[in-house]
Amino acid sequence: MTKSINESYGKFATTSRLISCLIIENLATAYYYSCPSSEQQQLIGLCLVLRTGRDSRDHNNNSNKEQDAMKNLHDLLAIVPLRGIPELDTTATPLALKQGTIQCPKIELLDPWDMLAPHIYGPSTANNIPSSENSVYNQVKRTLDTMGLLEQGQSIVDNYDAVQLWNQFASDSGVSETEDSKQIAAEVGNSIIHQTYTYDHPKPLPTLESPPYQWEQLIFEGHPYHPMHKLRISVPPLPSIEPGQVNWDTPQLRLLAIPRRSIKVRGDFEQRATPLIDAMLKPTATDGNVQEMRKKYTDYVFIPVHEVQVPNIEAKFKDVIIFPKENNVTAHCLTSIRTVAIPDILKDLTVKLCIGIKVTSAMRIISVYSTYFGPGFSTNVVPRLTYDRSILSVERDLASAIYDHENPDIAKHCSCMLREAVEYPSNPDDHNKDAFVVTGALVEKIQKPDTDDTLVTHVWKLDTEEKKAAFLDRYIELALKAFIPPCRENGLAFEAHGQNTVARFDQKTGELKGFVIRDFGGISIHRDTLKKSCGVDVDVLPNSSIIAESMDLVYNRLYHSLFHTHLQRLIRVLGMHHNARGWEMVRHHFNKLVPKDDPMYAYFMEQKKVSGKCLISMKLDGLYRDDIFRPFPNVILTQKRI
Repeated sequence: MTKSINESYGKFATTSRLISCLIIENLATAYYYSCPSSEQQQLIGLCLVLRTGRDSRDHNNNSNKEQDAMKNLHDLLAIVPLRGIPELDTTATPLALKQGTIQCPKIELLDPWDMLAPHIYGPSTANNIPSSENSVYNQVKRTLDTMGLLEQGQSIVDNYDAVQLWNQFASDSGVSETEDSKQIAAEVGNSIIHQTYTYDHPKPLPTLESPPYQWEQLIFEGHPYHPMHKLRISVPPLPSIEPGQVNWDTPQLRLLAIPRRSIKVRGDFEQRATPLIDAMLKPTATDGNVQEMRKKYTDYVFIPVHEVQVPNIEAKFKDVIIFPKENNVTAHCLTSIRTVAIPDILKDLTVKLCIGIKVTSAMRIISVYSTYFGPGFSTNVVPRLTYDRSILSVERDLASAIYDHENPDIAKHCSCMLREAVEYPSNPDDHNKDAFVVTGALVEKIQKPDTDDTLVTHVWKLDTEEKKAAFLDRYIELALKAFIPPCRENGLAFEAHGQNTVARFDQKTGELKGFVIRDFGGISIHRDTLKKSCGVDVDVLPNSSIIAESMDLVYNRLYHSLFHTHLQRLIRVLGMHHNARGWEMVRHHFNKLVPKDDPMYAYFMEQKKVSGKCLISMKLDGLYRDDIFRPFPNVILTQKRI
């Protein structure tokens, strides 16, 4: 594809996610107009996103404010062509146009997959009409005219992007001068730039024989709903990071030596890290004698650091020794970027590191909460949890190290975690090999933006509806068997989204065998339920975000990560959402696991609305560890569209 087309798709990827969040978080109001079936088949309707805070809303206190606000094109924040019908609020008063002859129902949830890429339009003056019009542009313009929304001198402009949209929304909402709002504008702009770069630099497609880290590095668009899905913003003293400037796939790990008096260690960190540290010491050891070098630093603890993070170490930790560049090893990054594998050196483990850059929600460091909680939870709680070990493997945080600083916001810049990794075994079974695929990669496109073909349909050759249905049914069955029992029995919800969950397939047949779950930073635990079921308490620092005050909050976590983010994306890319076939599978397998008199059943299967995580609202309030939830349509209850 040409660079300009990739840029259009790059804008669309971020802008579509922003619009989706504004609608579902109830920050912006949107309505659906269904195009007549005789019109262009590809375009089935329009999403009309209204501007907020318009003076015309209050002109007539007796009229419907939303209707009163909708007078012409310039009362719209965006116009989005659709290829799929969104989730509609049948209880809300529809938007009436042309003296009530046109009724547009309110949209509750609009998924980016249902938007007609790469077209998002904004209002424009006649002299700002793009020179190159296309069939979608012309169709949308004619539809707006039919709706009575085009007045003399008004038109629409294509390639309306997230920065323009956010700035207009922020101005209308009266938040344009806040630092959080300005940050959002900068971050969606950065996401567009990095998304476009990814489109410009496609990677070779994988096979079932590909190493796990190759799958991890095929994240083409990232989080299916987060508008900062490709964000890469550094924070001083790190220099700015431009696309292509850092080799994220195979970074260099540098070596640090920290005085023992200045570091907190949990678990047998030094013993487990020995192969890695020896490999890093060897390049400058006399005659390769690593033990002689170790004797010089008996009062120090060695830890690895990501090469990008070195300026932060230099600026913040004056008693830390930074070894020369020669003392390095090359690692393979995983989906999160900050977690790496070095399978030739470090078996059965991966290494989670700090990087002082913002990716999606926040800076990618390791907090004092995580370094303290992970090893203790892994040792004392994980072995007691209720789950099928033949289906689910829980990768434990085995050991951690963090600089002992009175300010936790500084300490978190110099920390490290050693995590169990079943994907990189020390004794692999050559006769019964498994393929480990991070589940977020399954739903990624095949390294080009203008396609609906994803890695799951390509690699597993799912070229018929029945093949897709068979794959999906087994996937849903095993996913629910993996993650429902610890939630229902132990009051623990793993954060089972596409980045934390790895699927385990038979390498020869491609049949799904089970899942691997990792990263405990986002789990949710109801303490009393855990104590009663496992006979053990959870050891956390005060004010830990992991502790849930009620089981409903635990259900929130599972719903958002497993159902809303993980399964919904797979169901949609396999074409099983609008016909509800995928959700029928979910309900079927859920019913087999959870009795109807169980509180969990009532939460997931009887509520039309469930509490969903509000990504933009959290950004507006400057939150990361603390979540904001509001009622979202319960996609589990999705029914077939007529």
